[in-house]
Amino acid sequence: MPAVRLSDVAQHAGVSLATASRVLNGSARTPGKEVAEKVRASADELGYVTNAQAQALARSRSGLIGLVVHDIADPYFAALARAIQQRVFASDSQVLLTQTDRDPDTEIRAIRSLIAQRVDALVLIGSHRYGAASDSSILQLLQGFDSHGGLVVCVGQAPGVGRTIVTEDAATAHELATALVVAGHRRFAVPQGITGIPTAAHRTGGFLAGLAEAGIEVELYGTAGLDRAGGHAFAAQVADHLDSLGPDAGDGLPLCVFAPADVMALGVLGELRRRGVDIPGQVAVAGFGGVPAANDSYPVLTTVALPLEEMAEQVSAWILPHRPAPAGAADAGPDDAGEDAEAGAADAAGGPAGNAEVMDLRMRGDVLLRDSTAL
Repeated sequence: MPAVRLSDVAQHAGVSLATASRVLNGSARTPGKEVAEKVRASADELGYVTNAQAQALARSRSGLIGLVVHDIADPYFAALARAIQQRVFASDSQVLLTQTDRDPDTEIRAIRSLIAQRVDALVLIGSHRYGAASDSSILQLLQGFDSHGGLVVCVGQAPGVGRTIVTEDAATAHELATALVVAGHRRFAVPQGITGIPTAAHRTGGFLAGLAEAGIEVELYGTAGLDRAGGHAFAAQVADHLDSLGPDAGDGLPLCVFAPADVMALGVLGELRRRGVDIPGQVAVAGFGGVPAANDSYPVLTTVALPLEEMAEQVSAWILPHRPAPAGAADAGPDDAGEDAEAGAADAAGGPAGNAEVMDLRMRGDVLLRDSTAL
């Protein structure tokens, strides 16, 4: 069965091709309500769907946003992806989402694929250091995309092209450590060896600096990954450490675990509960990120709450700039396979607003001391 064309809709509704185009292709010059409803009813009855490829060709923009995250199972990435997708969808655009599992080859393939899909913007969430060759390849791809009019926006790490939201992780982790010390904590466990993730290094470094400033040495350094499984592994090391000390260690104070990501902290909480460890009586737990799941944990997680909604709003403002309405609309061309492209060209608002100057916007989280570190 041949696809329903725009001319079929126009004929069914008894209007011109140009009128049908203005109703269905989102023109600022729409006819009266009665005519518009008639055209939409005809489109629904005939099963007409606009030709997105033709519109993209005519308007020099696709209405597609490429979103690259490390791990969609991590509630930090999930929360940001959801918030950005909601705003993009409300602007009549769509998100193409891909995750990389922090694998450089996967990220390079993902970026190339999204560029091939003619996305208007690339949004990369998360920081990484893959090595000189891979980092250079990613930067080259982003620079080429930017130079051809694409928009590049990053969250967490400035790659040297486009715009970036940089969170002040070291400073707020330092503030968290100070707040915990002021609250009375003196025993701390901190993970080491999380390589290739600058944000983890910044957060851990800031936390350690806060402890050093207070004259406190870390009691236990653990080795674990920055994910839920890493939290489980770190919790096992903490439990083994407590067992080796015996029940009277610590002068009655709990060992306070710092995890540089909420997903890891939630993994620590879950594993310690499974092992029968009293939280916060024996072990206190603090995370970083402010993901919604932290509000539902038991006990409620102490964390640095990043302004995730504000971050998503800023990303959306950069990738969905307000474009002026077209000055006029030309009549549709002949009734052929390219009619959607010709009709869409009448309502085009210009090409993408790429080649933006490199700009970093710094944002800061709030320290929230809650039940998981209560004394």
